[in-house]
Amino acid sequence: MRDLDAREMARRLWINEKILNVFKLYGFKMVEPTAIEHLATLEAKSGPAIREEVYWFKDKAQRDLGLRFDLTVGMTRMVANDPTMEEPIKLASISNMWRYDEPQFARYRSFYQWDAEVYGSANPEADAEIICLTADVIEAFDLRDYEIRFSNRKLTEGFLDSVGVPSESLDQTFRTIDKYRKIGEEEFTKELQGLRLDRSQIRRIRDLVAVRGDPKETLRSALNMTDRSEKIAQGESELKGLVEALESYEKLDRCILDLSIVRGLGYYDGTVFEAYDRGGEDVGAIAGGGRYDGLCRLYGKRDMPATGVAGGIERLIISLERGSKLPELAPGPTVFVAYANDSVRPKAWGIAQLLRAKGIACDTDLKRRSLRRQLEYCDNQRIPKVVIVGPRELQENRVKLRDMKTETEREVPIDNLPKEVVKSI
Repeated sequence: MRDLDAREMARRLWINEKILNVFKLYGFKMVEPTAIEHLATLEAKSGPAIREEVYWFKDKAQRDLGLRFDLTVGMTRMVANDPTMEEPIKLASISNMWRYDEPQFARYRSFYQWDAEVYGSANPEADAEIICLTADVIEAFDLRDYEIRFSNRKLTEGFLDSVGVPSESLDQTFRTIDKYRKIGEEEFTKELQGLRLDRSQIRRIRDLVAVRGDPKETLRSALNMTDRSEKIAQGESELKGLVEALESYEKLDRCILDLSIVRGLGYYDGTVFEAYDRGGEDVGAIAGGGRYDGLCRLYGKRDMPATGVAGGIERLIISLERGSKLPELAPGPTVFVAYANDSVRPKAWGIAQLLRAKGIACDTDLKRRSLRRQLEYCDNQRIPKVVIVGPRELQENRVKLRDMKTETEREVPIDNLPKEVVKSI
């Protein structure tokens, strides 16, 4: 877990603002689920094994509680217990969460995510809109070298059934497939052998997860690898609907069909996807999500289909830094109101308030320092503009406006000061 200093917070606030703008464009409403959930609520999504991955504890009333590890749980619980929300329900959030992971590159025990969920639509256009929103979030930061890889759990599960994978081994097989491109062929084969799959089964699974390419052409070739079943037909139908919708949204050129994408968590039950910055594969997916039609019924009285996405802020920052897309942001104000001596100090406070009333972020000295020390402070803090209040200028209802970069000054009437400051910035 890390402290976030002023510079880091300035970057994150800039990032949050861009993501919030995309949420607004798609009509999502912002919410904030509680940070603490009943442990049973967290387990309902991911099973008892989640205790090993989360912070959980007993409170004074001896209740088992846990810190949230994502935002989907809280939002789904909120929706499932509120019959007044009209469908489709579109909710979003940006907040922090906790996982008891081993800290490593791009993974922290306390981290931030942005999240958007659609409840109440089983149609592929809901999945397509979530994928399009993901693409627009990425493009809001001028990251152009990215791709979104999608697949369908029903299609994969139908294929695994046809291969003869026992039902009790399905979840673990999905988790192994989810790691396919990270662990390599040898380790992938070892893990499948550990599930007591034979050489022929492993070869066919390996052939499946290697399928990747243009969504239309690749889907045809994938379907030729196995006999049709009801699950495979459902997966095929959902993928075709998704491709058609993405084409209408004009985002299909950013997508590829990749049957190694299954998302390791067991609650996914339809379309799944992950977004990658091609220049930072070592970071992992910068966003991912999919459909989870069976989750709402676990958390309340409402049973409805749902689909969503979550993206890691820390991973996004890494991609932005590598692509030189993260501007150097000054965490402090853009203007400082300095005073030449003690006699005009109260007037400086009034001018600072004048600027703030016009929406201009400014600061003033609180330590009664000399003008020279005030200017040194502004230089050290990289505050670009300084308003200097002096007794002579005040007699003419004027102040000096100083540019700290060029070290130039000009006199400005106080009545025009807010406009002149905005123009100079």
